[in-house]
Amino acid sequence: MKQRRLRSSLFVALISVACTVVGVGSQSGTTPDFKNEFFRRCNTFQGDGQSGRNCSDLWDLFTKAFVNRTTCEIDRSDYSDFLNASISTPTVANKAMFWTKVYPFVYSFTGSRSQSGKYVTVVDLLPGYIMNSLSWCWSQESNDFNYTSCPSSRDCPGGKTASNSFWNATSKNFATLASGVVFAMINGSVSSGAFTNNSQFFTVEVPAMDYPRITEMRVVLVHNPLISFRESCSNFTLKTLSETLAAKRINYTCEEDPSEIRQLQCQLYPEYQATEYCSTSDQRSLNRYKLSTLINAAIAVSLKTAFSI
Repeated sequence: MKQRRLRSSLFVALISVACTVVGVGSQSGTTPDFKNEFFRRCNTFQGDGQSGRNCSDLWDLFTKAFVNRTTCEIDRSDYSDFLNASISTPTVANKAMFWTKVYPFVYSFTGSRSQSGKYVTVVDLLPGYIMNSLSWCWSQESNDFNYTSCPSSRDCPGGKTASNSFWNATSKNFATLASGVVFAMINGSVSSGAFTNNSQFFTVEVPAMDYPRITEMRVVLVHNPLISFRESCSNFTLKTLSETLAAKRINYTCEEDPSEIRQLQCQLYPEYQATEYCSTSDQRSLNRYKLSTLINAAIAVSLKTAFSI
């Protein structure tokens, strides 16, 4: 399974109450060269020269959901044909990673060398892979994509924009594919709370989870050490999450800032390294990681030089 690897110089997701997927929210317009980017990603995901979904057919099914439609009247059911045609995975067993308000760090984690292959996220399946971080909307006036401005989900009753409805549909579909033990990375540094109704995790994904298809949710609660507010695994909105899952007979476990999360944060964000969050064992682990990286690089250079003589 392909892992979408994203990096960011700032821990944007842990210091803002952002939408759960880039492209859902205030937009300046359709992403430039949108159609070509759709085809490029579709072909890249499947591998050039390999048999798979026909990208032209998928494009037709995708655009059918919103072309010549009123801007604020796109329902998530309008993407059903596209999703059914593009997803071949019957189930995601014991690997599904959900998340809320931790974009893009969650993809830095799931795509890291130590975690590669352990998790599957919504953007590791073809629809999410293609549309991740893209924006789109249709203009009936010009009979073309609107490259100037697109409405945000707040601009339309029920948030029924082309992109928001797509991500609602894709998120629900992903939740129905998940089985066994599922994982959720959650931002514990949002003052309004992590499990609230301004996220697809709350409104779409958790409601689509049912027992016995899903038996347990393992939450990884991540904090930003530069923010004083800290939600714990057992209070505030996480208590609501645990109670919601209990009502569904789904077990709930939660761990705050596990070492592999801290190490990656301290590696990616230099501003964290002077804090207690990155001290002691985590800092020593980070130092060992840096040292091993330097040693491996030196060995690679030496081998290259030896074979070139």
